[in-house]
Amino acid sequence: MTAQFREGLIYKGECMGMAEEPLRPYLHTRPDIKLRSNCSACWRGYVGSWEIADDKLYLKDLKFDFNVNEDLEMNDLFPGQSKVFADWFSGEIRIPTGEMLEYIHAGYASIYEKDIYLEFDSGILISEREENNRAKHRKYLEEQLKEKKKVSWWKRLIGV
Repeated sequence: MTAQFREGLIYKGECMGMAEEPLRPYLHTRPDIKLRSNCSACWRGYVGSWEIADDKLYLKDLKFDFNVNEDLEMNDLFPGQSKVFADWFSGEIRIPTGEMLEYIHAGYASIYEKDIYLEFDSGILISEREENNRAKHRKYLEEQLKEKKKVSWWKRLIGV
């Protein structure tokens, strides 16, 4: 899978990109909404704008892939609402921050210097933590190097 466009999240007054799709559980309850995409960097067919206010997750806006979903608007999903409390979302949102340490051409798998994890229960923020990925990434690279050396040694041994 191609690396995906991240959705925007205003968190502590700062606009960040998140490696999660909090609208997905809601869309599973709406079989009447059929989203398509012709963009490999946005298979979901939309990009949402979100914010956390008073420890609650809100959807503020949706931009649809207008080439294939030209008839859809946020009002089709949430009639009469310009800001929607995401009470359907329980789970973790990962916010990659800092320098990109390794680009991985798959979903949201690229590794960044830090990750912020926000845990939600029915749209309410219940915990947050931050992880520094530099040491973990360095260890991963060292393991990969060791593995390559093993493979190289075996190839030399068997004459490949």
